[in-house]
Amino acid sequence: MKGSLKKSLLLLRITIICPVFSCAAVSPSPDNSHRFSFNPDFLQLSDGDNAKNIDLNYFANASGAAPGEYTVDVVMNGELVDRQIKIDFFAQDNKLNARLTPQQLERWGIDTNKLSVSSPSAYQQNIAYIIQGATEKFDANNQKLILNIPQSYLKPQDWLSTPPHLWDEGMPALMVNYLFNGIKQNNNGYGSRSQFLSLDSSLNLGGWRLRHNGNWSTNSYNKESHWQPVSVYLQHDYSFLQGGQFTVGQTSTDGAIFDSFPFEGAQFSSDDGMIAPELSQYSPVVRGIAYSQAQVSVKQNGVVIYQKNVPPGPFELRDFNQIFTGDLEVEIREADGTIRHFTQATAVLPILQRQGRLRYNLAFGKYRSSSTLNNSVSEPQFVQSSAAIGLPYEYTFYGGGIKADNYAAVLLGLGKYSDFFGAFSLDVTHARSQFSQNYKSFGKQQGQSYRFMYSRGFGETNTTLNITGYRYATRGYYDFDELQQIQSGFVDEKNINSYHQRSRISTTISQDLQDWGQLYLSASKDQYWDTADGYNLSASYSLPFRYISAMLSLGYNKSPYYHEADKSLFLSVSVPLNSLLNGNNLFLTTNTITNNGQVQQQVGLNGSSQDGEFNYAVAQGWQNQNRGESGNINLNYRGPYAQMNGGYAWQKESSQWTYGISGGITLHPHGLTLSQPLSLDSASALVQARDAASVKVLNGSGIYTDWRGYAVVPYLNPYNRNQISLDVNSVKDNVELLNTDVTVIPSRGALVSAPFKVNVGNKAIITLIQKNGEPVPFGSVVTLDSENSINSSIVADQGQVYMSGLPEEDTLIAQWGEEASQKCKTNYKLQNKKAKFSELTLQCQ
Repeated sequence: MKGSLKKSLLLLRITIICPVFSCAAVSPSPDNSHRFSFNPDFLQLSDGDNAKNIDLNYFANASGAAPGEYTVDVVMNGELVDRQIKIDFFAQDNKLNARLTPQQLERWGIDTNKLSVSSPSAYQQNIAYIIQGATEKFDANNQKLILNIPQSYLKPQDWLSTPPHLWDEGMPALMVNYLFNGIKQNNNGYGSRSQFLSLDSSLNLGGWRLRHNGNWSTNSYNKESHWQPVSVYLQHDYSFLQGGQFTVGQTSTDGAIFDSFPFEGAQFSSDDGMIAPELSQYSPVVRGIAYSQAQVSVKQNGVVIYQKNVPPGPFELRDFNQIFTGDLEVEIREADGTIRHFTQATAVLPILQRQGRLRYNLAFGKYRSSSTLNNSVSEPQFVQSSAAIGLPYEYTFYGGGIKADNYAAVLLGLGKYSDFFGAFSLDVTHARSQFSQNYKSFGKQQGQSYRFMYSRGFGETNTTLNITGYRYATRGYYDFDELQQIQSGFVDEKNINSYHQRSRISTTISQDLQDWGQLYLSASKDQYWDTADGYNLSASYSLPFRYISAMLSLGYNKSPYYHEADKSLFLSVSVPLNSLLNGNNLFLTTNTITNNGQVQQQVGLNGSSQDGEFNYAVAQGWQNQNRGESGNINLNYRGPYAQMNGGYAWQKESSQWTYGISGGITLHPHGLTLSQPLSLDSASALVQARDAASVKVLNGSGIYTDWRGYAVVPYLNPYNRNQISLDVNSVKDNVELLNTDVTVIPSRGALVSAPFKVNVGNKAIITLIQKNGEPVPFGSVVTLDSENSINSSIVADQGQVYMSGLPEEDTLIAQWGEEASQKCKTNYKLQNKKAKFSELTLQCQ
């Protein structure tokens, strides 16, 4: 039926176009190959005499519109530079031209000082007169003014990726992210359970974002249950000084130059997301190996910021936000109750800037200790500033300072990029610390820290090398956060130097071996003044074949506070079985895991649905040291309203259940919408396809409109152009999309509108007959007489009109002139309600 309907619509379009262009094509204008003359005798508007008196000149050109004021989007040199502004169009040279002002040209990035015009009256001419070599075109169908301006008349490229007047601050909204995980364990007859709930919310009003983050946890180990607020702050962006964010409340300082720490106060900080794509932000990845079905918790400053249940084998955690941006403390709780810890540094890449780029941070307020629940005593007032500026010859100078009652520090550094050596930076920090009376033996301390960072990519061998080294030259050096943690009671006086770090060096190497796979190496060493060194080594090698793939992972972790080192090995071989399930992904896998002499071997199946929304894994294994058989089952679903997971794992004398759900809840002026997890730190869009249910959104897996036609699309790129697209193949038979793509430029944290024009209802070809027996004239406009209806169409030959989005019964109004006699109305009622397409003949009176 769909095929015949499309053919009918195509024939209808031909009946509209052919009578016009069959006569137009034989009479081209000699002065313009794109302009045609029309014979009005072919148009049966009302009668032949009136048709001859109609001026068709405006409809003979490409714009096809009459002079006047139009609300348009402005596209210059292929880029959107303004939207929904009113512009007056006048007729000149047989086409419509825009009447532009100097203020508008400046707003769009044109340097008016370079123009040859000398009087305001000159701006009453077309763009070609004002700017030599410029062209313009008015696209009436899409309401766009399209300009092409020579590069020599444009201002130098701004640091901002898009003009600030295009930033969409979004609609008023309350957005909430929730993450709930639970685990129930049984070890040797002893049962335990724990649950974790994280809520991250944003209240948006205008350009302001009121953010709140907190979590709730409970467990049967100590039978405690409490809510822990993490942060509350208010934020707004600004475009001056190369753009940035103003934040007030509980937040963290920028960690690009000084180590980051939490505080309560105010902050002005650069926002790299506003800058053109040459700058990018660093995103940490936590890697590790789980020996069984495990619960992984990520902490910063002792606060749990993320928690996830993972299956046996290597894991990578990417989808979490750093709250304090300090080192990441990772805890792995295995199915048998074993708990392992390791620390991962979040060192950033060299802080190099393009020439002229200024990256800055100014923060002032009160230090906020993570032990505030325990009545922390060290929360001094402070002020911190830092900046990095790009200099000629690929140099970057950076520095900063911190001043508080018990602390002062100054940092200076220099970075350099070399095509041969790579990128590196070196800085030195001098600090003075004043310990409280509780640490009399330390009194006043001062010292220096030296830091070296290096990064190099080797294109010939596809190798990337990163080395980040920290060295504390003297015992007397303490960073600001370390001093406050000590004085808040985290460490007693005799053990201060046991936790006082002397040096750190970390190295990562990634090697692309092309057809021979991928190699990744990571190593770090931490030295302390009065305790043993800590080591963290990991290596992985993946090798894909045509019909098989293999991966080998090795790990070694030695904490200075634990006697035993953690040694692990993971070997996996995977064979695809896709041909058995009609394209669905299915793999046969075998895994071997060793941990300090304990060996576990598994064989299993894992796969996913064709659309990637549903994932599953089943495995059965054997363990040495008289631990017997083991196994696990894991299910994951990524739906339009939430993401859900569940699993069950067992081994000798122990078992565990895991479950979790995460998603987003958005309250907006149009109602309440459930979605996948939101991106509160970037931007989201609200798809508005009214009454078009279950339409697939192409901007992510598992995103569909709800029963009202709304959907939230997360993870948009703020301050940049994002295209939101709907899948036309997913619409129902009674839905017609009038547009399938919408472009938005959201500000950070915004929920922007992505409206789609949709007709929902029945489809029909209707023949309208006047009371005199003649068909309604060709070109008449037929409108559905419903409240706030924008559903209209144009009559073709013999009074035929195609209409979509029709209710079962309503009224149609046809109009072909201003006179009362040039208008008629008719009621209709569709006979077959279940028909996908109807044909009607109606008397129009």
